[in-house]
Amino acid sequence: MMKFKKISAAAVALAMTVTSLVPAFADTATVVNGEKAIVLNTLDLYAGTNPDTFEPALEAELTRGQGAILLTKLFNMDSAAMAMTDEQADAILKNFKDASKVSSSAKKRLAYLVDQGIMSGSKEANGLYLNDGENLKGGQFATLILKQMGFNVEHWYEAIDQLAEVEGTEGIAAYAALGQQGLLRDHAVGIMYGALKAEYANGMATIIEKIVESKPEIREAAIKAGLIAAPVSAELEIVSVKALNNKQIEVVFNQEMDKDSAQNNDLYTILDKGTAKKTLTSTSAVLGADKKTVTITLDSSVLDSLTNSSKAKVTIDGDIMAANEKTLGKDKEFSVEIQDGILPTVKEVKATGEKNIKITFSEPVLEGGTNSKTLSTSSFAVKSGTYTYYVSNADLDLNVINLTLGTNLIEGPVAVTVNAAGLGNDVKSIQDYAGYKVFKGDHTFNYVKDTSVAVVTVKEAKPESVTLAFSKPVKAADLRLFHSAKNAANYQSNVVTTNGKYVDEITFTFDNVNNPVPAGNINLYLVNSETDSNKLIDGYGIKVPDQTLTANVVVDVTGPTVSSKNVDKNLSVKLTFNEALKATTVKSSNFTFKSVKDGKTVYFTVEYPVDGNNKVVKLNVPGLLDDNTEYEVVAKKAIEDLAGNKMENDYVTTFTTGDNTAPTIDKADAYVVKAEGKIYLKFSEPMNEAQMLDKSNYQVRPTSSANYRDLDDDDKLTKISDRMVLIDLDEEVDAPDVKIAPIMDLANKRLNGKVDATELIGIDVETVEFKSAELIATNKIKVVFNKQLDTFSNPDISLSGASITTESAVRIASVESQTVNDDGNTEIVLVLDQDINTDATFTNSNGVTAPISIATGTTTSSKSVSGTKLATNLSMNIDDKTAPTVAKVKFDGDDEKTPAVYVLEYTIIDGNGDEVNYTPNYNKVDKDVTAYIAIKFSEKMDIYTMSKLTFTVDGYAVVDVLQSIADDNLLVLQVKAKANNTPARTTVTQVYNISDMNDNVLAAGSTWTVRDITELP
Repeated sequence: MMKFKKISAAAVALAMTVTSLVPAFADTATVVNGEKAIVLNTLDLYAGTNPDTFEPALEAELTRGQGAILLTKLFNMDSAAMAMTDEQADAILKNFKDASKVSSSAKKRLAYLVDQGIMSGSKEANGLYLNDGENLKGGQFATLILKQMGFNVEHWYEAIDQLAEVEGTEGIAAYAALGQQGLLRDHAVGIMYGALKAEYANGMATIIEKIVESKPEIREAAIKAGLIAAPVSAELEIVSVKALNNKQIEVVFNQEMDKDSAQNNDLYTILDKGTAKKTLTSTSAVLGADKKTVTITLDSSVLDSLTNSSKAKVTIDGDIMAANEKTLGKDKEFSVEIQDGILPTVKEVKATGEKNIKITFSEPVLEGGTNSKTLSTSSFAVKSGTYTYYVSNADLDLNVINLTLGTNLIEGPVAVTVNAAGLGNDVKSIQDYAGYKVFKGDHTFNYVKDTSVAVVTVKEAKPESVTLAFSKPVKAADLRLFHSAKNAANYQSNVVTTNGKYVDEITFTFDNVNNPVPAGNINLYLVNSETDSNKLIDGYGIKVPDQTLTANVVVDVTGPTVSSKNVDKNLSVKLTFNEALKATTVKSSNFTFKSVKDGKTVYFTVEYPVDGNNKVVKLNVPGLLDDNTEYEVVAKKAIEDLAGNKMENDYVTTFTTGDNTAPTIDKADAYVVKAEGKIYLKFSEPMNEAQMLDKSNYQVRPTSSANYRDLDDDDKLTKISDRMVLIDLDEEVDAPDVKIAPIMDLANKRLNGKVDATELIGIDVETVEFKSAELIATNKIKVVFNKQLDTFSNPDISLSGASITTESAVRIASVESQTVNDDGNTEIVLVLDQDINTDATFTNSNGVTAPISIATGTTTSSKSVSGTKLATNLSMNIDDKTAPTVAKVKFDGDDEKTPAVYVLEYTIIDGNGDEVNYTPNYNKVDKDVTAYIAIKFSEKMDIYTMSKLTFTVDGYAVVDVLQSIADDNLLVLQVKAKANNTPARTTVTQVYNISDMNDNVLAAGSTWTVRDITELP
């Protein structure tokens, strides 16, 4: 048995995974679809001619009976056909003169197709014939396929051409000449295989999808053959990360990616040798045609590359987004081997103009030892026969070098030599980023001047921009594009110049507000400059004439979405949207930024656009965000794209900062106990314990008259906490000095962010004082001391203030808790004997309201762990750390107090445009009646944390939020009735968080019933 010559190992392997049959093939040069026959066999669509082994017999003619078998298998009819009995088949075929001659393998299939009206046989002079053994013509086979897919066929002999035009078909046009000729089995295999991914006329599925739907057991084989896509994992995952060379990293995802997110270089971190961060430019990350593969190119400078024979650390941000909006969820880190031992080669040399040659290499290259994209021309030689061209310029673009010649190329063979000066020229040699040089050698191509005119097509047309693509590189200056009417100034785009460079695409922008490109089918007019030297031409000097193009501009009706988020340490948050935004809606009021733990607002400024990109918004923090803290950022749905579409929903994201701040220590973080020779040092955060407890990292000068000395064996160095040490000297100290080496925190950041020692001069004796006092509930105050206490005495602290009098004093009733916080300081929570106001003021029985404070008297007994007593005669104001509330009042007729939310008045606009009082009729108001609803809070609110979107009022539109001049605690909602017969008694709902003047947050979600001002007592 002869073996077929064109079967690849991969195809045979695929077949063997799903069948134990051993394939054998005819040895003929005319057969080309052997591999496809194997795949069709694994899919149970093609059986061959031998029941015991797979013999496809591709060189044999395809009979009509065999065509019927293929058709029933292709359209899931084979099981139904073979379920017929012989008697049923005979009864169906009884009217055909040659029914008794039909092969046993084809009889039931032919009967089924006849019964279903799919085949009708041939009508001859003496009756109907099936002609089972006759050669099936190409057009007949294609007709049968098309009709089963729901298409009408006008002429059977043109059916192959028609089938080749169906969406999804592949390679069928190659069989067009066989429309009226008989098919070989090889041809039938090619046509069947090419039709597998074709869509049915209704566009609801492809042929292979229908086959797999009915036979799930062949799904794996169909996936392996690339006929259907592998099921997408529910979660976004990274398939692989590898180095393509010293200049490029490839990241492969398991599903199609959102382009904007995948190409956001902020979402990739590359550390050379695991430590040195590489700077990525705005075009570093490029999503490939498969939409799953991202190639990251280091191109911040020509020489920038990864170190060969090392390991790089690559981190992909957890916010990177797939096309289905799935994200990684958390950062993924990879160790990538950088091992480039392959020589760079020339892949292609071709002319791009009369004086232009493009050389494409197998990988990125550079001119050794230089940091320029303009190369030495001596590295290149260009010849036509004995004639040598002068190379006037050589420009580098990653793995492409473009040469410009001094004279026009001569038609015929052209030889280009790379590294013409030889490989010994270390400085000028063309090489890859691992230092391997391109071999000196000639690369010949046949130059024929291209006299064709560049074809212009519309690549993309949007209301704000149109991108034109050209079939070959072109350049121009003063180029214009008009929509709707040629040379109409009101319809003109920006004026474009390519700055002397040849490009494949040109984008024209339009004023999206005053001059958008209209929706629908529109004419575009490409208009050249009136100056010849500025006209649109290709590299051969062929001018591209003025012309009219058509485009279908689709109206953008979908709001923008956030495609990725990037946090820059503790400085800013960058949000990348999927489209350009309307600048007037990118404002601070359309974003919120807060700490998750306490709801405290983070103040920020909005930067837009970022680096000229109008899809990117950056929220910059004037100070620094706290380390290791969770924050929430919200982009409100009021943000619009250029077409005026708003976001469908608020975008809400949270992130946790890392340890981005260097540890610190200064004189205020240290103290001494003089007589005992003890020096306490407190760092701003937990430190590397081994370094913090290493005596060699400290020097001391016990007194101002002494010299610095190292710690000796008699000195002790003790850990008090993960951020505090005690240096216990064997001598008394007096305003000592200490030098501390640049030890590191747990994130390997050096003390004060420098490599020099830190010196603390004249450390003071210990004092025990208040560090802070905060109202954490209306009857609780948290007092933080600047030291850790050993003992605390309740009577040491009292409350004072202008509103506290003998008859209405606020006293400390008890101590709720005493703890040591992360800074090593003691925190005491004191419980008061009565409530005070949420803004840390107290209102006495005479109606006097004033701030209150904590104080110590003339004697104290509370002590630190070092034995130092709490200082006397201290006083500190209490900070408001309590969320505001809506004040409560007992309305007339009520038994209990309820939230003070009530209507101040109703107004209407009279004929003169003046507001006049309005009285609801039967507790109903008419459309457009304005109501003023008061909300009384427990303290003054920050009006700038609110907008007309902050509250909703049932039946009314909120027009404005105002703050009362007469009462700081009173907010007034101006609302307008949406329809006639709107109920006067309504409800107010707070839908966004709001804050008091001390950034304490009143969380959204409350709903209050609106009462009338006349019901107030």
